[in-house]
Amino acid sequence: PWGGYTVLFHGEKIKNLSQVLLASEISHSIRSAVSVLLPKAFAMRYLILIAVFLLVSCSNQGTIELSDKGLSDYVIQIPTHPTSEEERAAGFLQTYVKKSGGAELPILTGERNGEEKIIQIRSDSSIAHEDGFHIRVAGDSLIILGGLDKGCIYGVIDLLEKQLGCRLYAPGYEVVPQKQRIKIPMLNYTDEPVNQFRSVNGFFGMDPDYRDWHRLDQVDVLFARGYYVHTFNRLVPWEKYFDQHPEYYAWMNGKHIIDQICLSHPEVLKIAKQQLREEMEQQPDKLYWSVSQNDNFSYCQCPSCQKIIEEEGSPAGPIIRFVNELAREFPDKIISTLAYQYSRQAPRVTVPESNVQIMLCTIELNRSQPIAEDKRSASFMNDIVDWGRIANHIYLWDYTVNFSHHITPFPNLHVLQPNIQLFADNHVLYHFQQSNTDTGHEFSELKSYLLARLLWNPAVDVDSLINDFLAGYFGKAAPFIQSYMDALQGEIIKTKEWLDIYGHPTAHQETFLSEDLMHRYFEDFRRAKEAVRSDSVRLLHVKTYELPVQYAAMEIGKNQMFTPRGWFEIEDSVYLLRPEMSEMLESFYQTCQKAGVRSLNESGLTPDDYYESTRRFLDLKVEGNLAFRTVVKAEPSASPKYSSGDVSYLTNGVSGANDYKVHWVGWEATDFTVDLDLGQVIKMDTIRLGSLYDPKSWIFHPRSVTCLISADGSDYRAIGTYEIGLEQRNEPVNRSYCFNPTGGEGRFIRLEVSGTLKNPSWHPSAGGASWVFLDEVIVK
Repeated sequence: PWGGYTVLFHGEKIKNLSQVLLASEISHSIRSAVSVLLPKAFAMRYLILIAVFLLVSCSNQGTIELSDKGLSDYVIQIPTHPTSEEERAAGFLQTYVKKSGGAELPILTGERNGEEKIIQIRSDSSIAHEDGFHIRVAGDSLIILGGLDKGCIYGVIDLLEKQLGCRLYAPGYEVVPQKQRIKIPMLNYTDEPVNQFRSVNGFFGMDPDYRDWHRLDQVDVLFARGYYVHTFNRLVPWEKYFDQHPEYYAWMNGKHIIDQICLSHPEVLKIAKQQLREEMEQQPDKLYWSVSQNDNFSYCQCPSCQKIIEEEGSPAGPIIRFVNELAREFPDKIISTLAYQYSRQAPRVTVPESNVQIMLCTIELNRSQPIAEDKRSASFMNDIVDWGRIANHIYLWDYTVNFSHHITPFPNLHVLQPNIQLFADNHVLYHFQQSNTDTGHEFSELKSYLLARLLWNPAVDVDSLINDFLAGYFGKAAPFIQSYMDALQGEIIKTKEWLDIYGHPTAHQETFLSEDLMHRYFEDFRRAKEAVRSDSVRLLHVKTYELPVQYAAMEIGKNQMFTPRGWFEIEDSVYLLRPEMSEMLESFYQTCQKAGVRSLNESGLTPDDYYESTRRFLDLKVEGNLAFRTVVKAEPSASPKYSSGDVSYLTNGVSGANDYKVHWVGWEATDFTVDLDLGQVIKMDTIRLGSLYDPKSWIFHPRSVTCLISADGSDYRAIGTYEIGLEQRNEPVNRSYCFNPTGGEGRFIRLEVSGTLKNPSWHPSAGGASWVFLDEVIVK
């Protein structure tokens, strides 16, 4: 009897209360409990007594001690005949307990005699999801049950992260807190992913430890070899059939073309069935087979296909009807097809068979706003809803990087969660996030870290994840990296400007890459480097994350060569390279080398190539260049899409670098001539020009280049020809063509250029219209 209250403490109830208190702040819980049990006049009198009682009870209830000062009584138990996943899970636990607490727990197979303290790891069919897991503490035992795929592994990783504080932030970079004692509290919970298939594309996901730690899947495990998107030509190769049967291929603009197959032709269906049957016999264990359009914008518009398109209201109509036939032929397989570009809109009549997977793509969309909030994405919103209504399997292919410039600022972290939540709300269970993760790519480690967790649980607290990553990856530099991120993303959230996955930094030079903001970014990185100057590992992390800001500054400088943001200043009619820009290029290159940066864009541009092409770009072709700012004409005209089609770029004294959008002039699928007028008859020793090679952007060197000179503009004589041909595999990024008139005189120069016209047969988009890009013409 305490002040009118009777409080009875029964052993079992105290035990349960102790367990409750363990899950929260004990002092706060005790204070709350006492305030309820006792009137205020008596609360403080008995607070200490009850607190001591409960704390003693709590200290020995509901926890197990895995290790103490490098020693442990525990063993890891796996089944007598363990699966590879059970063995791998046990190996993870053994490794990280030793790294953290110093104790090496033995891994034993089979049932134990009951004397040892046990951590049991095993797969269990009672776990509903194959990647799900259940963790519980029972007496002195820790039990980790996993689903029949990788549930055991993911359960162990979850335990290591939440209870030991271990992190694997990037391949080769982990944080493992050192602990005198490793204690595990009372646990009893189940977790499983929202999404069935979770892939974050790139080099990080190729590392098996990283992949398992972040619960990611592999495309090549799911899909048959050689049958992951763009497979029409694999099924019905034009090289084999087109000459004898052009009718098997797409009809467009009054002729058959090799770009796509004709999906309404019965022989095409027959050939595809036979090809699939043969391939399936060679890969009988593979469930998923892609039957999908080639990667170009063409599609058959013959009378039969056009009729289906009109009935279905979409070019997807012929595709789904064709794929359905194959799905019925192979009912034990999943036939996957693309809803991509021209085929993204769902058909209004035909419903995909139950074993047809729709691979829906977001390639056209803006990345600065969540899809559901961006009015410019309204058509995609309609499409995802329509497909979700008629398709059983949807595989979402999203694009989360700048493909032309992997290493430029691309502020889209704020849209990752709402977009993945949108996909999940519309029956999407399979995800391919094309992030092309690799060292040096913009926010690559952080973006992959976020995406992996969002694919597991779209409702995860993103701010907490970002804070955790920044603290672990950057240490004392974290606040300054956060400042940079906040400023970068704050600007694009404000402007809502179009963020293009193929955009050049110059597209944002007045907004989030403005001169004022760039100064702020560099200041944030200066302070970040200063904060970790004695920590060589984290200093390199900071310098690597600064690469995109340096890259953007250098690329914008190329576009504004002679402005305050450019590479050159002019003094007394002399062009002088700004020392701070030259130093930036050297710093950029050195960091790339030290960090092991492999590529800067989707086309595989290496830091070496970028450094060399930029140095080439900085070699102004002004002094002694007789063609500088001379009159240039072209027939036909250059495409207005790039450099506004202004051929005067060919004589502006600046060579093109590695990006076709800066100081390059292009022609699509045509031969052409370029004429220069030097103004007077002069003696010439060399005539030089350059071309670009970027096959992923459908850009090839000319098939041939012939140079001619004339004194009067009427009578021309050829002084040389370069033959490159059509095959063009593994060409250099830049080619230079040097012609020697051997002291010849002339006023007019003509360059006759033959393009490849179409992508070569080895190209993924064979038959598509190819480009030729030229840069500076130099005459000396």
